[in-house]
Amino acid sequence: MRSDDGPDAGSGDGRTPLTGAGAVDGTGGAPSADRAERVLRTVLVALLAAANALTVWLLLTALLVRPPGGRWEQEHVTAAGVPAMTAHIGSWLTEWGTYHLVRWGWLRPWWYAVPIVVALGSLLWMLVLMDR
Repeated sequence: MRSDDGPDAGSGDGRTPLTGAGAVDGTGGAPSADRAERVLRTVLVALLAAANALTVWLLLTALLVRPPGGRWEQEHVTAAGVPAMTAHIGSWLTEWGTYHLVRWGWLRPWWYAVPIVVALGSLLWMLVLMDR
């Protein structure tokens, strides 16, 4: 018996080993679980980054609304309040997603900063708009 004979040696005819690290698993060349996890991680992080970018854009849109002539009418308050409220709701959703991705170890905790800043900024802007 040769030293390379054993359970991981394969059939001995130069074909793919039947067991071990390079074994054919019978799935027809499907991606491994590690590759699937990397793809899932990439997709989820990309979705979270896009959602964070959307909430930041909504907050900036709300902050940049200025009435002509400086007099705030009801339609101007609404035009500034709707994106601020949408950004606030979006920040809660992105905070929920960030919590899970950090808990799973896929993101670092500093990712909490974006939804927290958006939530505080939108809340403060809505409080300012209530006085107008």
